[in-house]
Amino acid sequence: MTAFDDFFNNISNKNQTPKLFDLENFESELKKIDENIKQASNLNDFLNKNFDTTEARQAWENLKSKDFKNQDSETEEKKTKNSWEENSTKIEIKYPVKKDEATWWFAGVAGMSDLKEELREHFIKPLKFKFLVQNLEKDKEKDEKKFELYKMLHDAFEKFKVWIPTGLLFYWPPGTGKSFITKKLAEELEAWIIEKSVWEFGSSYIHETSKNIKIFFNEAKKASKIWPIILFLDEIDSLLSKRTSQIDNNKAEEISQFLQEFNSLEEEAPNLIVIAATNRPDHLDSAILRSWRLDKKIYIWPPDFIARKELFEIYLKKKQRPTTKLDFDKLAELTDWYVSADIEHICDEVARKASQNILELVNKIDSDLKINEVKKTIKNSVITMELIEQEIQETTPSLKFTDMSLYENWQKKVSSGS
Repeated sequence: MTAFDDFFNNISNKNQTPKLFDLENFESELKKIDENIKQASNLNDFLNKNFDTTEARQAWENLKSKDFKNQDSETEEKKTKNSWEENSTKIEIKYPVKKDEATWWFAGVAGMSDLKEELREHFIKPLKFKFLVQNLEKDKEKDEKKFELYKMLHDAFEKFKVWIPTGLLFYWPPGTGKSFITKKLAEELEAWIIEKSVWEFGSSYIHETSKNIKIFFNEAKKASKIWPIILFLDEIDSLLSKRTSQIDNNKAEEISQFLQEFNSLEEEAPNLIVIAATNRPDHLDSAILRSWRLDKKIYIWPPDFIARKELFEIYLKKKQRPTTKLDFDKLAELTDWYVSADIEHICDEVARKASQNILELVNKIDSDLKINEVKKTIKNSVITMELIEQEIQETTPSLKFTDMSLYENWQKKVSSGS
């Protein structure tokens, strides 16, 4: 044992009596310690030179932060998942607001007189009566005499057990105005609207789509307890497509979850009216078409002559756009197989083109623009027959490339009950 070892052991061992070390050899031992320190220093320089590289330091930093990065990655993934779930289950309630008396209710729907009559008699009248009595029951300031009469009529009507469809399927070619008609139906019923494209329920996580469907319906049910609601489900075929032998378990689970939610509406949410829409009725699973689900199926035909004429009147005359004298019969003749979206587009485009000269004058106000020039420009800025006819020629009808036999055959199939 060296003198230094004796020295270290003596000063670090409290339980023993300190031993004296050899002072004669202490100087030589210090020299050895100094040499060892120099060797350690040289070894450290060697290690730094050969191993303390940028790559090595980066590897060490990566190793140290690995756990933190994994946690961050999991947190980010969770945030993304939660964000998607929120969008998938979010409900946005719309409240119809009367802006124009001329286009309020079904007055804003061109043609379709048979459809409007059917909806009024079998759907709107009984539901409005039901909602009226419900609201009067909650109204503390109601006219008791009137309420008594309403209640008598309601009780008498209830005895007939008249079936009121609260699940409708609208099917039609693209562009025929599914959301527009739904909005007008809500105006007639004085109901709120929740619109949802069914594909938004989808998720890349297992079982999450089914969970999203359940959460969404629960929120819609809660809202319907406050006020009657139309739940408009667009592109219903994207979720409820036909189940085949090739379908995976997750898809089957999603369809089953939707049907389960739908089956509970009559008891849990009688004031929630479901309107589903599709451009491909032939893709739908047969289960959703059975009784007490989407059992009222309505085919929306492309606008006929009368409907097209009324559409031009609505988008031009009733909106009070500046026009010359227009021949609405001729416009209807020129737009055979044009759907409502096509005609709305034509009217919007001619309005934009006719108003261009007015916009051109805006930049000339600072250059000594005369008021007579402004009045003349405004007077001459009108929609003409020539302008509309030109726009019709430049607009391709949406139904030009649509196979109408698909809808006609499915309508025959539904009518025959096959």
